[in-house]
Amino acid sequence: MSLRWQRRIKLVAMDLDGTLYSSRSYVEELERAIARLLAEMLGVDVDEAVRRLVEAKSRVMTTSASLTLLGVKREVFYEKLAGMVEPSNHIQPRPELEDLLRRIKALGVKVALHTNAGRPLALKVLKALGLSVNVFDIVVTSDEAEPKPSPRGYEYLLLSAGCRPEECVYIGDRALAELRTAKFMGMLTVKIGGRVSIWADLHAGDIVEALGKVVELIRESSEAKT
Repeated sequence: MSLRWQRRIKLVAMDLDGTLYSSRSYVEELERAIARLLAEMLGVDVDEAVRRLVEAKSRVMTTSASLTLLGVKREVFYEKLAGMVEPSNHIQPRPELEDLLRRIKALGVKVALHTNAGRPLALKVLKALGLSVNVFDIVVTSDEAEPKPSPRGYEYLLLSAGCRPEECVYIGDRALAELRTAKFMGMLTVKIGGRVSIWADLHAGDIVEALGKVVELIRESSEAKT
């Protein structure tokens, strides 16, 4: 690898949706369910709910952050949403992911999941992937912290892992909504898919490639001074 990180890596944190899997059909089902549920909770028709969501996202970037702006309780919203979708109809198990995560943990590095989804929905997606939530040392959902791009969830990760930003690698698929915050804080960032971004130190086609690069980087940085 051309990039050599100057600090010993102690934490690898990763996004969930769009990062650990890619499924257009699930995204479409999720978007339809979000629109229906938002309409119900706001007491408006679906078209109006979508209009309000689009307007809110233009200000705060993510659906999860938009819910607060729209006066909708995230915990209630995501609990209901989890009952409306079935990720396993769209997402196939990926046993290789757990193998890679355990390889990272075997190198003495903690692994964390950081998602804007609520915990009930995140657990259903992990189950579809064939991943046990217990493989992660830390799990941060929008139930535990303000959603991305707020730095609160990132701070929660670092506090839980007992490490500094420069000792953390952050993997995600959205440059502005998640990698920019990580980069500003001093983390090493890895972007999944899409275009190369100034907010990403490394780029990978998918999560398997990204985790492979991270394993190599951990080994290269293992002798760096803490």
